[in-house]
Amino acid sequence: MDLRQLESFVAIAKHGSFTRAAEELYLTQPTLTGHIQSIENELGTVLLNRCGKSVTLTEAGRILYSHAVNILNMREQALFSLAQYEGKLEGELAIASSTVPQGYLLPGLLSTFGREYPGITYVIKQFDSRGVVDAIISGSMDFGFVGSAASYPELEMLKICEDRLILITSGKGKFQNLKGDTVTWGQVSNERFILREEGSGTRALFINGLKQRGMDIKNIFVVASIENPDTIKQCVREGLGVAVVSERSVEEEIRLGLLKGYYISDLDLRRSFYFIGHKNRVLSPVARAFRDFTVKYCQGL
Repeated sequence: MDLRQLESFVAIAKHGSFTRAAEELYLTQPTLTGHIQSIENELGTVLLNRCGKSVTLTEAGRILYSHAVNILNMREQALFSLAQYEGKLEGELAIASSTVPQGYLLPGLLSTFGREYPGITYVIKQFDSRGVVDAIISGSMDFGFVGSAASYPELEMLKICEDRLILITSGKGKFQNLKGDTVTWGQVSNERFILREEGSGTRALFINGLKQRGMDIKNIFVVASIENPDTIKQCVREGLGVAVVSERSVEEEIRLGLLKGYYISDLDLRRSFYFIGHKNRVLSPVARAFRDFTVKYCQGL
């Protein structure tokens, strides 16, 4: 097999589609099919499950995929080391992120990185925390950002900054004249709560905070579960209920007086954001530059 065939295989596996892989590589679908058939004939095994337009990896395909990604990245590293691209990094980064890091950490990071490496482009996809981990393990994305820790032997998880959840309320009604920036759980436990969706790191941290006080999520009145953070903030402003959200996500609204924010003194709602990569994957020059830059950038947060 040659590198062009491996490129075709990796692109099909990444997109789950011959059509999208052909568009990325500027090849015809018959050419891609020929590349895959050549590899399968050489290895004597089937690499792809074809069901209609959907394509998934067989077990043999998953084994080859991890090696193929490393081989292609090593090629890029070799070219870079030979100075063919000295002083000019170009390429694409695929980044998976949960909601809060995507909205309030990535914009500044990518803008700063982009000024130093203007030839790099990005594909940013949003997942819940578990989805980010799955995307890095599978190799469909290069790096990930999440707001909850997890332990996987194949992953490198670097703590990059701190965060804290706060209670947000409407500026009208019973909280209008409440002074200070702290409340107790007893003061708010009977409120109508708007929660993030299942799988959200924010929701998981809040539920864990309740468990530490011997309470269950069933003990509070959940008026709505909403995936979009902006929708949650708007619903709180309109008086649907209160919500527990990332402090970073509501700094502007609180500063402008659109929402009120309170620390819940008797709940531990502190957390960290993490940068995730795969331990065993050979990094391309673009990926290595981004990893090193991210570590340095986040030291200043």
